[in-house]
Amino acid sequence: MDEVMRYQFIIFTILTSIAASAQSLPNRYQEDVFDTWTETSEVLFSTDVPQPVPGGGFYEWLTGYPLNVDEFETTDEDLYMDIFQPDGDTLSMRPLIIICFGGGFLTGSKDHWSIRLLAEQLARRGFVTATIDYRLGMNIFDSDLSNRAVYRGLQDGRSAVRFFRADAAGSNIYNIDPDQIFIGGHSAGAFIATHNAYLDKEAERPLSTYVWTQDSTDDCPDLGCLDCAGDNQEYSGHANAIFSLAGALGFTDFIEASDDPTMVMFHSEDDGTVPYTNGEPFSDILWLVVGSDLPDVYGSSDMADQADSVGLPYDFHSYTDRGHDVHEDDPVLYTDIISGVEDWFYDDRLKPKNVTLTGDSTVCSDALYSSYHASSVSGGYYDWVIDHAESITGDAFSTNVSVVWEEDIPDLKVSLVPYNMLRARGDSLHITVNKQDVKTNTWSGENGLWTDIAEWSQLRLPRYCDDVIIPTNSLTNVLTLPPNVQSVVRSVSVSEQALLIISSGSSIIIKDKDTEE
Repeated sequence: MDEVMRYQFIIFTILTSIAASAQSLPNRYQEDVFDTWTETSEVLFSTDVPQPVPGGGFYEWLTGYPLNVDEFETTDEDLYMDIFQPDGDTLSMRPLIIICFGGGFLTGSKDHWSIRLLAEQLARRGFVTATIDYRLGMNIFDSDLSNRAVYRGLQDGRSAVRFFRADAAGSNIYNIDPDQIFIGGHSAGAFIATHNAYLDKEAERPLSTYVWTQDSTDDCPDLGCLDCAGDNQEYSGHANAIFSLAGALGFTDFIEASDDPTMVMFHSEDDGTVPYTNGEPFSDILWLVVGSDLPDVYGSSDMADQADSVGLPYDFHSYTDRGHDVHEDDPVLYTDIISGVEDWFYDDRLKPKNVTLTGDSTVCSDALYSSYHASSVSGGYYDWVIDHAESITGDAFSTNVSVVWEEDIPDLKVSLVPYNMLRARGDSLHITVNKQDVKTNTWSGENGLWTDIAEWSQLRLPRYCDDVIIPTNSLTNVLTLPPNVQSVVRSVSVSEQALLIISSGSSIIIKDKDTEE
């Protein structure tokens, strides 16, 4: 049953059922709720971005990788993405996850098998996902110039974010919520994500990303501002949250405040490519390259320490034996990767929070009527589950329901599961309803305090379904409700010769009148 049909069925159930129990919606984002997805391949998202050309030399000849690029000479390049959407999805506002491949800014593509698996499996859970190209090429022989490769990747990741924000503001082909755009990746792709989140100011740009001289002879062009490469530059490319598989930051000081984008990180202590703490990347192999010079970077452990120091929420999945490919259990993903990514985005960004359920927790046997109210959720859908009801007034898009209960059922309960406009499920809320018989509870003592249990005929304080009687006798003239005491009763009858004093801060609620006396 698709989601639209399910909603219609639940509304019909709530409006017409005797002893109603509504059917829950799928647990979107936390479980596989779609069997298949649709892939739209080679979607152009960024045009004419400057790509440095290979510089030649022994190591480029030996490896075939652009690791000695001439930053001062560029060609224009277009960038493409593949987009994955859940089949049959009817939502008009959906969260997006952009996924970036690894490869040290030297190699790799959006078609890498594990990157595609991430995109496909997250799409089955209800996310829209996109795997993206970004510009490759680095000069590993100059630590300043190498920063330009990371910055280009950051710009390209931001361009992908802007593509979807522009679509959401226009034709909205992909039905994306522009406030729920996440980015992540592996290795170099994770560098793109972490710098998207935290290198977010012009003042934080590495100096070498401005006009810079290479080899004391040639001027490298200014790479431009964060959102100055690619298309849709009128939108922000800053993502709302990130995931990082074996990623790092140029400086942990980029993480500045508790309201920065939050992150979930996966990193193994035995990673020889991107340091778990800090140090130079490619430590396992760069000793083989004469003259290599890369700047130190700060891995997940150091990022977690910095996040702690500024109060930024994060989640850190730490391992000891997964090496650099922390997500790949070839030919599949480790089973905790998808759940770790989506659990963080769901708990941190998607699920309804601070929803309350209020209403009557007691009904009287001669008046089996009660009402319940849920605090409002943006675009809310409310899964009311109410058993043993003779009738219910309300629907699945209302914050209020009223119930007439069946007789002769001792245990009653109202349950609510809220959903927001993204159809993310909130926590289940419950009220247990106590059914009480109507009783007469008479004060039988002398002048005294309402809280004196022994002087009430029921040998307990008056309660919700009690008819309270304060009679006249030779010993009773004044009954006092002490300060700061609240009592709810069915009715109160005070004889003409008796006096009931309600102290400051106290109240007696007459249930049938719903007023203070």
